[in-house]
Amino acid sequence: MSPLQVSDEQGKSLQALLDAVDCDTAPALAQDMAVLKEQAARSLRKKRPYISFILGNDEMALPTDSIQEIGELPQVTPLPNIAPWIAGIVQIRGEILSVVDFIALFKIKCDRGRSFKRSYVLFKQQDFKFCLVVDRITGVVNIDEQRDHLGAYVCSEGDPLAALSPFFKGVLVVGSRTVHILESDKLGNAPQLRKWR
Repeated sequence: MSPLQVSDEQGKSLQALLDAVDCDTAPALAQDMAVLKEQAARSLRKKRPYISFILGNDEMALPTDSIQEIGELPQVTPLPNIAPWIAGIVQIRGEILSVVDFIALFKIKCDRGRSFKRSYVLFKQQDFKFCLVVDRITGVVNIDEQRDHLGAYVCSEGDPLAALSPFFKGVLVVGSRTVHILESDKLGNAPQLRKWR
């Protein structure tokens, strides 16, 4: 037998050995993959998505199930004899909606100038809807309500968010971001908002 034939025979037997190992481990590998997929799916199911946005100097978030849509704020039509925190009305998809300015309503401190192009979050809870004016949408925050720790918001004297703090579910710290999580149920039932419905 020539050296080439010996090498070829060893290559075939090595390949046969590798094929046998693959055959033997395939069921265990498939089972491991199924477990990993199930764990990933379970993990995704536990997370609740929130839309995050800048309001004044701070970042806030509302659960997606209380938001009908988001977008660039269309031209607002001011109205006479209404509360100063209602910027006016807008038409979105054929529907006339009040534009609510939380900075004015809750007297939130805003150090930086307000952007000319602002965004809106269309808040909806059952039959109650309004456009919340925000400086900009920052994205989506997924919160695992069993694992992610929401810190309590501690209100101090002279706190610029004091009037809005009763509507906080908690505060989430993600890297260098501090996101104030709003409770949609409390917000949707706020007497300040409901009386101007």
